[in-house]
Amino acid sequence: MPQPIPAPSDEPTDADLLRRVQAGQVDAFAPLLRRHLSSLRAFVALKLPVPHLADEISHETFVVVYRRIAEFDTTQPFRPWLRAIAWNLVRKELLRFAREQVNLSRFKQAQIEELAQAVEPVPQRDEAIYLEECVAELPENLRRLLEERYRRGLSPDELAEMFGRSSEWVRVTLFRLRKQLRECIEFKLERSAHAI
Repeated sequence: MPQPIPAPSDEPTDADLLRRVQAGQVDAFAPLLRRHLSSLRAFVALKLPVPHLADEISHETFVVVYRRIAEFDTTQPFRPWLRAIAWNLVRKELLRFAREQVNLSRFKQAQIEELAQAVEPVPQRDEAIYLEECVAELPENLRRLLEERYRRGLSPDELAEMFGRSSEWVRVTLFRLRKQLRECIEFKLERSAHAI
């Protein structure tokens, strides 16, 4: 049984539009763009799921197609050629992104190394020694308060009961002691740095 002949469409085929563009009828390119842009954008978005890049690469693909339109064989399907150009642009973008990440990582590492060389770290051992010295310089009752709080882990309420003071007094006193010890350690560190 013979196949029915499809009714002629008023819509020109891709090949018709491409031949017209190749012949210099630039206005024939706009229908190609409208016809293929959304499917091309979906193709690019699946490969590179960053919305603004998908739009950029889709539009850039059509710029490349327009520049290379004379190379296209109108006997071949248009969509695979369009997607091949888009895929090449996606690959370039992925490679550019990978290079950028490597360069950023190298830059961060160089910054860290530069900072490490610029700032000579103070040995932790000195800080611990100075902390012990600073604590030893405190009155007995304050040393005991620190001992009970930080070595035995008693709460401010438990310390208040033990020392016969309010919880607020314990908190304020511990705050002041921490500040005093930090200043004492910093003073000793600075003094030892100037002695070198």
